[in-house]
Amino acid sequence: MINPRPYAAMLSERTLPSYLPFPKEEYTARLAKVLASMSDAGIEILLVSNTANWAWLTGYDTTMPSCYGVGLVFADGSLAVHTAELEAPCALASSVVTDVIVYDWYDNRSTAEQLADVLLARGAAGRGIGVEMAYPETFGIGAYDAKSFLTLQDKLPTARFTDATQLIMDHRMIKSASEVAYMKQAGKLTWLGLQAALEAAKEGRTDNDMVAAGYEAMYAAGSELTSIDGMCMVGERAGLGPHMPFKRTTLTSGDTIYLEFTGTYNRYNAPSMRSAVIGEPAPGVRRLADAAITTLGLLTENIRPGRTGDDVARIAAKGLEPVADEMWFHGAYGYGIGMGMQPSWCEAPMYIAPGIDRELRPGMAFHLPVCIFVPGQYGTGFSESVVVTETGCELLTPGLGLELAVR
Repeated sequence: MINPRPYAAMLSERTLPSYLPFPKEEYTARLAKVLASMSDAGIEILLVSNTANWAWLTGYDTTMPSCYGVGLVFADGSLAVHTAELEAPCALASSVVTDVIVYDWYDNRSTAEQLADVLLARGAAGRGIGVEMAYPETFGIGAYDAKSFLTLQDKLPTARFTDATQLIMDHRMIKSASEVAYMKQAGKLTWLGLQAALEAAKEGRTDNDMVAAGYEAMYAAGSELTSIDGMCMVGERAGLGPHMPFKRTTLTSGDTIYLEFTGTYNRYNAPSMRSAVIGEPAPGVRRLADAAITTLGLLTENIRPGRTGDDVARIAAKGLEPVADEMWFHGAYGYGIGMGMQPSWCEAPMYIAPGIDRELRPGMAFHLPVCIFVPGQYGTGFSESVVVTETGCELLTPGLGLELAVR
């Protein structure tokens, strides 16, 4: 029977290349912020199950963000990760973490039981432990599962568990200048993809042809794997909302086309939407497109520090009034973006929407998804990604092609 040496141990004996997307000083500063928040909350050990949070904190990158992995942040600033052995090279080469604790995937015990052993061995009994207990946003991953949490409670009965779902997210929401620069690079890639997809939109071709052209353009220009697969709905499928998958649908005269892509640069995103029509657009299609573009303009003109999500949403809603009786709109005029990993480029539950009283702050970044639909008939979408500045907001996407394309 072959009994290989542990992969992580073999890797640790070698000098590996470093693939950190930022200087180590940036991660040191991020860790200092997290440690201060842990101290304020009485947390002595933070368990990070949201892969994007761990990536933000340490640089970690992987093609399998859904793989089990829990980062450990100790009050003294030391870091460790409990993960699969196949993830060891990702942790050691792309993050600042050197303490990789491998779980045995073939062990009859659950990962939570093995993690409990790790915690007990490192003095977690009787200490305050922070756990990311909820999904940070609707489409995200990363919450610690209930069964595993109950196992930790059983194995560490004297520990004090605290909900730390938002602890890292609150810091991630404010982008550094370096993060903004990466998002602008992502925005350039986004437009290359949208432009190529629009150019491929011709009668007789398919939605797959458009997506293939868009992805070829983005990946050839340097995009990494995307946080969400590109969205492309055509014809009546374009009237069924933004999550209908593309599926070999042939373009015919009169069809509307909805596109939503993001390029990805060092895991940072900057999504954008554009729409087109094959042949002369019907009056209703033109009305929807005009209303969406007007609404997007109101958003970019009125996003500024000190205003709340509710303030801006109320102003933007005026742009949709001309089509209010004929269309459906999802209700959110903006949501937080930044670093993202599959299955979502959404970053945190900060929205520009009615009832959101949280104030906008410089460094917050948003996707502004103005997509409106006449159910089962047609739909259009136009959007940009922006970052809040000291005086207003700045585009992260190039802002090109903001018109209903007629093909």
